[in-house]
Amino acid sequence: MNAGKTSSKIALCGILTALSVVAMIIAGFMGILTYAAPMIAGGVLIFPVKQYGKGTAFTMFAAVSLLGLMLIPDKEMALFYVLLFGHYPIIQPSLNRLGKKPARVLVKALVFNVGAALSVLLAKLIFAIPIFDPDKPIWLLAAAYLVIANICFALYDSALLGFYTLYDVRLAPLLNKLFNL
Repeated sequence: MNAGKTSSKIALCGILTALSVVAMIIAGFMGILTYAAPMIAGGVLIFPVKQYGKGTAFTMFAAVSLLGLMLIPDKEMALFYVLLFGHYPIIQPSLNRLGKKPARVLVKALVFNVGAALSVLLAKLIFAIPIFDPDKPIWLLAAAYLVIANICFALYDSALLGFYTLYDVRLAPLLNKLFNL
């Protein structure tokens, strides 16, 4: 890769990194979108995955993760990005190539649920974020959280598939024409 292409790649990934972090910071200050902002920021990684490969995308993921943990006021949101929604757009194409559909679904659910469990644990232990209302039975809240979280994850997985297709069919030809990528 020549110096001009390398510079363009670094600049574009830097802009996308800043966009992801700023979007989560704004959402964190507003106190809303705790779950949606990390999903959107993770979706931004589709571009570097498709255009430059997984190595570049993981580098961008690491930069957004570190900056997010340092700068985002809503630490729960930052954890959701790091453990659930940030890395998933990078590994999803590989997971989609796994054998039969039941195996794919099982592995995807395992990846998500391990990340969800870690994010809840770290939110409670490291950041002292109250996760559940102490006046309610914890098993009922945990079960409800898990069901809702898995539904959101299934929707996220489906949306990413659509965005990957949209990128291949519409965006890649347009970007290649405009920017000679």
